[in-house]
Amino acid sequence: MTDMPVYMHFLFSALSTVGFSVFLNAPVSSLLPAGITGGIGWAIFFYLMKISSNSILANFVAAAVVSTLSEILARKLKQPAILFVIPGIILLVPGLGMYNTMLYLVQKNYDLAISTGADVLFVGGAIALGVLVITSLARTISIFKLKKKAAK
Repeated sequence: MTDMPVYMHFLFSALSTVGFSVFLNAPVSSLLPAGITGGIGWAIFFYLMKISSNSILANFVAAAVVSTLSEILARKLKQPAILFVIPGIILLVPGLGMYNTMLYLVQKNYDLAISTGADVLFVGGAIALGVLVITSLARTISIFKLKKKAAK
């Protein structure tokens, strides 16, 4: 990680998230909230990596926060949550790890390939699990609210 302050990480990641949102044809009204969501997610990831160096935990927590913010924004802005989740978690995807895994395989350095590949799989699983847990929780709460409303 670089020695930039956290607010610079937030700024650049928010801009990157807006760029991914534009690339994915998101509505203009969702660009700023998506950028803030991605910036917060990356800042949390950066901070957790700085204090713990545990990439799996950092990615899980950051993905869960991005998913939580996305669910909240989806209800407030009356947009699908996917508009905020996908651009927000793209920054967390371990692209360099995937590249290095393939590089080590091509170079026939199988020990490093297995080690790096396993880390990439665990990080990817942590990101998916972070989104899955929050999305499932949000849907469960929504179902309970609908049942409670129908009972009245």
